[in-house]
Amino acid sequence: MNFNGKVVVVTGAASGIGRAAALTFADLGADVVVLDVDAKGKEVVGDIQKKGGTAIFSRTDISRNGAVRQAVDKINQQLGGVDVLINNAATVREGNVLDVTVDEWNQVLNINLTGAYLCSKYCVPYMESRGGGAIVNVASVQGLATEQDNAAYSASKGGLIALTKSMALDLAPQNIKVNCVCPGAIETEKVKQALSESSEPNIVRQEWSDLHALRRMGTPQEVANVIVFLASGLSSFMTGTPVLVDGGMLASFGTAGKPV
Repeated sequence: MNFNGKVVVVTGAASGIGRAAALTFADLGADVVVLDVDAKGKEVVGDIQKKGGTAIFSRTDISRNGAVRQAVDKINQQLGGVDVLINNAATVREGNVLDVTVDEWNQVLNINLTGAYLCSKYCVPYMESRGGGAIVNVASVQGLATEQDNAAYSASKGGLIALTKSMALDLAPQNIKVNCVCPGAIETEKVKQALSESSEPNIVRQEWSDLHALRRMGTPQEVANVIVFLASGLSSFMTGTPVLVDGGMLASFGTAGKPV
């Protein structure tokens, strides 16, 4: 795969899956935009530049319409357009519909779903001007099958899967393919922190691992590899497709990793 001459925008790229994707695209020759509210995005840009790659940091709140529009316009001015957009930024607030506050609900939906809409809305015209492109949304297994006390996050990721299909139909005439990945439990920095805060981290780690047929959690790089594939020409006949990257989590009736 080769992304030489391509401009790739990755949201939520300061850490986790987004960081892994940004670094991988850069290794494959892309000019990368690290877009995040977290100032640690500058460190990702620095890592790319140390290896001779081209990258810029855009500190942007993707839940705000004006901020996204301004950021994308500036990206166009600096790099000459957009070819690939990875809608990865996300947040989570636990709780059912009785527990989650209205503010928490709005925050999750605004970042996870509206943020993807806004970034797509303002990047697509620049993709069109360059003859097409690719959008990869980072959804979740939680958008297909969920658990208790995860109402807002599950709703946002289910919405993102539906948005992926809608955008794929609408943007196909513009030569823009739109797909999404649905990761299982991935050992990101946030997951590691949650484990460290548990009273029995080793037991919790094993429980989370056993949810998958492969008996382990995934790595950010494993998800990034699929994201890059979906953004590349190797997936040229794929659009509107949710791709599971879940270690077999949803392949069973709840028995993955358990003896039957």
